[in-house]
Amino acid sequence: MVDRATHNVRDALLIKTDALPDAASTTVGGTAMDLGNALTARGARLESCELKLTVPALTTTMLPDTKTMTYSIQACAASDFGSGVVELASGCVVQTGASSAGAAADSHRMKLPTDCPRYVRAKAVSGADVTDSSSLDMTLELLF
Repeated sequence: MVDRATHNVRDALLIKTDALPDAASTTVGGTAMDLGNALTARGARLESCELKLTVPALTTTMLPDTKTMTYSIQACAASDFGSGVVELASGCVVQTGASSAGAAADSHRMKLPTDCPRYVRAKAVSGADVTDSSSLDMTLELLF
C-alpha cells in the first residue's frame, strides 16, 4: 500500500520537462501544468498534493565560478501566463558555480496553497556569463 502522506505517487501526464536557457541573461518559462483537469480527474484536493521541481547538475562550462542559475515555481489563472502571475516559490533553487566544478543537481518540494491558480510552471533564469545549458532539462511534477 502506498503511503499518501509521503507524496510520492506520480502521474506521467502531470510531469512537465523543459529545456534550460540557451544563453546568458535568459529566462525560460516552462510548460503550463493544468491543475484543474489534473485534480478533477484524480479526485484529489490541492492541499493533499505537492509540487516537486528537479534541476540538473551544471558543468563548469555551463555555469562558471560565481555565476548563477535561479529557479522559481509560478502559478497563473491563464495557461499562457500573460498576466496575473503568482510567485509560489521565487528563487527556490539557486545554483552557483564554484570551485571550477559547476553546480550539483538539486530539487525543491512544496505544498500547494488552497487558493492556487489553475496553471503552474517552473521558470529558470540564467545570470550573466552563463553559457548554453539547453541540452539539460528542469522537471516539475505534481505528487499525490
